[in-house]
Amino acid sequence: MSQSSDFETMDFVAASLFTPGPLTPEPSTPAEARSSRRDEDRLFRHFRGYTWSQRSRNTKSWVWEYGFDIEKDSERRWVCRLCIERNRSKPGNVVAIGTQNANGISGTTTKFKTPPENAFNLDLNAPREQAIANRLIKSFDRNVFQRLVAEWVVESHLSFREPENKRLRAIFEYLNPFVVSTDAHVGHDTVRKRAVAEFEKHKGK
Repeated sequence: MSQSSDFETMDFVAASLFTPGPLTPEPSTPAEARSSRRDEDRLFRHFRGYTWSQRSRNTKSWVWEYGFDIEKDSERRWVCRLCIERNRSKPGNVVAIGTQNANGISGTTTKFKTPPENAFNLDLNAPREQAIANRLIKSFDRNVFQRLVAEWVVESHLSFREPENKRLRAIFEYLNPFVVSTDAHVGHDTVRKRAVAEFEKHKGK
């Protein structure tokens, strides 16, 4: 796609329906909210030093719907959701590689990037600081970040390669270390795909 056609696409997409979505889904009722907080408290009482996995929002397998996805340093762990909801003293859990161990297949852990909560000097074995780290993790949505960057490029008529600028990326990483740990940086191919998708969606309207 040429640069001129890039700008034509951006003109169309900028005028289309770019409507921001919520950063995180909210429980639909007060009872659900209380239940969610109760289960989270129970979960992290059992697993001190762990936080929500930073890769969980990108996990598509059905297996994870039946458990909680948490991590500590290089270890990712699947915890039985029903066990937590029923407040069992020893909830079922396995060290997970992708979805293999969650399906009952054992294996060794792989090395992940250092969790960015370390950048905030939090002691994950202290309940209060563990809770703070989890709030930080839940507050960052990789998909929302990428969408916002793509919209900024399109609406500002910038080159699709603008998000690849090293200084701009350094700013993003300084503002939120989760940009690095969740591999959220946007390249020109991602911006183009999002712009073209919006163009195709709205060109017939």
